[in-house]
Amino acid sequence: MAHSLRSILVFTALTFIIACGPKAASQTGLEFKVSGRITQTHSYCGGARPPEDLLKKLNTPAPYSGKKLFVRSGTSNSTEKSIIREFTADSSGYFSIQLPAGTYCVVVEDQVKALDIQSFKNKTTKNLKLDESCLQQWWDKCLMTFDVTNANKSDLNINFHFPCFTGGIPCMTYTGPLPQ
Repeated sequence: MAHSLRSILVFTALTFIIACGPKAASQTGLEFKVSGRITQTHSYCGGARPPEDLLKKLNTPAPYSGKKLFVRSGTSNSTEKSIIREFTADSSGYFSIQLPAGTYCVVVEDQVKALDIQSFKNKTTKNLKLDESCLQQWWDKCLMTFDVTNANKSDLNINFHFPCFTGGIPCMTYTGPLPQ
């Protein structure tokens, strides 16, 4: 009798632990705070070699105030998955959203709708060349993926680097003359 009572108690305890695990958080609507910072860096696009302090400043992540990003569930970008959250960096580059436990994919606005290669081609010029294969690969990938377990997450840092003369357009290469 004591053995079967112990078995019932162990079974009940295991059932409770499994039921209250990571999946239970999303099933009960429990959400966790996810926060971090969005920053930007820039390449030097001038002529003569600049002073070291200017290079250091350009390479030091600065707040990307007002940058809006979007969240889908999963580990890759697909319009089959709807946008479940969007967030915007404040004046210091910080953001905070609430999400249930799960795996998430962060994308930029150009990745929210189906890839329109023509709209990117329209931004090319004599000196700006678009790599279409690179663009398709870029669109398919998340800017960042992350997991939310049963706890708040405060370490998401996203940096956007702006190379010279491309306007930050992915897979665009500048082939024109450089400043003197």
